[in-house]
Amino acid sequence: MSMTAASVMDPEVFLAVEDLELVGRGLAESVWHGRHGALRSGSGTEFHRHRGYLGGDGLGRVTWALSRRHKKLYTKESRLEARRPLYVLVDVTGSMATSHGPWTKFHYAVRAAAGLSWLAEGQGDSTSLALLRDGLESVIPRGSGQRHFAGICATLASAKAGGEGDFAKVSGELPMLCKQPGFVVLISDFFDREDKLLADLSGLKVRGHDVMALQILDPFEVELPEKGDYDFIDLESGRRLRTSVESLRSSHATAVSAWREKLRSQALAGGIRWASATTAQPIVPLLRDWLDVRGV
Repeated sequence: MSMTAASVMDPEVFLAVEDLELVGRGLAESVWHGRHGALRSGSGTEFHRHRGYLGGDGLGRVTWALSRRHKKLYTKESRLEARRPLYVLVDVTGSMATSHGPWTKFHYAVRAAAGLSWLAEGQGDSTSLALLRDGLESVIPRGSGQRHFAGICATLASAKAGGEGDFAKVSGELPMLCKQPGFVVLISDFFDREDKLLADLSGLKVRGHDVMALQILDPFEVELPEKGDYDFIDLESGRRLRTSVESLRSSHATAVSAWREKLRSQALAGGIRWASATTAQPIVPLLRDWLDVRGV
């Protein structure tokens, strides 16, 4: 089956295709074509902006006049065509297995990850993959080439969402994985320890990474059905509650909307690029808008 520009716009189509390499190529080609500019500090390149001094910046890059005026060190940041690694992090805890329809959140997430990985490959950037559950699992170190991309897709295709997460371990392991400044992408539902996850991502931003977060939700998690009795199951702990949705529908929608806005505000405050979607939404416009925020 070929992946046309029209087919990848339809979630029913790209989610039905099992070949992750095919999906990744189709998504990437529809999301973004052409070269990209990366931001690096240094001389001999086009000036982009001033930013606050970070540990490790050379004193020769400090703008002393601006620093004296604001009583804070500022350095020059420049734009040049450069290769930066992409670190793709995918949540594989039990809540990602939620599905009210043919596709789980995890099914959607791995396709987004494959698309981003091929996008990086097409730009000549190296890519690393890690799954988040009991710390970082199934880690694929940075690499490039079609064989490397195939390995990422094979790892994603064989992974299963399930069990509880230990994101405390993730905190200590992320800096070791993401050593070279680049693009860090986390795909998750942000159902567990979301404040801690966002704090960890903000820490990577301070270390010089361009950090992005994509929240994937099931449509029923955003808006309950109009009526009926349903079992509410915690897929990580197994706890179950059966109740009628009529009395919960309005308050649930309000609470979820407030929670999503809170996460968005926290992410933006920490310098994290943020997007939130359900598995019913087309992925191409989402990823295109998400990446276009870089302004390149």
